[in-house]
Amino acid sequence: MRALAALALWALLSPFALLAADSRGPLNSHLPSWVTLGAQVRYRAESTSRSYLLERYRLDVELRPAAWLGLVGQWQDSRAIHYPHPDAAMKDRADIRQAYVRLGSENGWWDIKAGRQRMAFGSERVIGAGEWGNTARAFDAVRVAIHHGDDRVDIFSSAVVVNGTDTWDHHREGNNLHGLYASFGSWLAGNKVEPYLLLRSGLGHGWTYGLRIAGAAGSHWSYELESLGQRNRDWAATAQLKRHFRDRLWQPALLGEANYASAHLDQLLPTNHGIYGIADQIGRRNTKNLRGGIWLHPEKRLTVKVEGHSFWLADPRAGVYAFNGVLTVPGVAGGARHADVGPEFDLLADFRVSSHTSLGAQHGHLYPGRFLRERGDGNGRTFCAVFVEFHL
Repeated sequence: MRALAALALWALLSPFALLAADSRGPLNSHLPSWVTLGAQVRYRAESTSRSYLLERYRLDVELRPAAWLGLVGQWQDSRAIHYPHPDAAMKDRADIRQAYVRLGSENGWWDIKAGRQRMAFGSERVIGAGEWGNTARAFDAVRVAIHHGDDRVDIFSSAVVVNGTDTWDHHREGNNLHGLYASFGSWLAGNKVEPYLLLRSGLGHGWTYGLRIAGAAGSHWSYELESLGQRNRDWAATAQLKRHFRDRLWQPALLGEANYASAHLDQLLPTNHGIYGIADQIGRRNTKNLRGGIWLHPEKRLTVKVEGHSFWLADPRAGVYAFNGVLTVPGVAGGARHADVGPEFDLLADFRVSSHTSLGAQHGHLYPGRFLRERGDGNGRTFCAVFVEFHL
């Protein structure tokens, strides 16, 4: 009933969304300039070992009583339909996802955000919001940003919020992340140079230091390079290269990527869906991964991606970790005979119907390699999803 009611409401609002002259959107066309409202609805049908429907509703409000002061809130309701016992990654009923005070301005030299908020840096391989997830991720944090032009430095102290299916969300005491993340866009034209230093205290205590560089290399190439280190010589690295053919039919782009992460790496709080396959069976930790693919644009609003991955254990004595860092297949004390985890092939499509509506579909399959056949259940994993998203 909620889904039908939301769709009916959207049908009523969509004509106003298309006709509204106010650039702030139809919900704000008759409101004072210091008030901004927003709404999002997403439905996603998924099929793995079972089929189910995920629903996510969001309402946003921002009050700006002065240029230097802002109050931001986001209410979220996430549900899982036809899933027997959904956990907090799928279900989080009627809760506050964001609620923070902002001092200063993003358009000025500085701003401070204090309260529950979304945080994401770089390509989200280290810290991300996990928006693909039905409940997503938020932080209770104080974040100070210094910025000018294409350069900014963020200094923050935070604790990740733990979602509860039927209780108020709260951060976990002792699971804290503090850090400095800089992004300099003025050093190299068309590129970002991003050094960072992070400290995880309490659970998984330790330092992470890294450098990410990404951007354009001429008119036809783009790239991403990242390397990070942690205690006990744990480290990870990524190298990605894209070749763009913008003057060809469907404007194809060829993607090549290599990843490595040691066996005891703390992968922190990333957004891994898609980066290590959409089946979400493989995370960054203890992984060697080659990724290749082609991205196509048959129509300017349509993106189609065909990608393949090959996964191996970085250390044959350690096991396989999922996208969320959970150990799914234990390692072998003396070292596994085979480090081949297996290949995965993915097909993704996203279509932007309008500025307020998006459609998408994904299909991926992980084929078990020799390690999974010998140490796991020997079965592959298939993931399928179709989704529609509305926002005002």
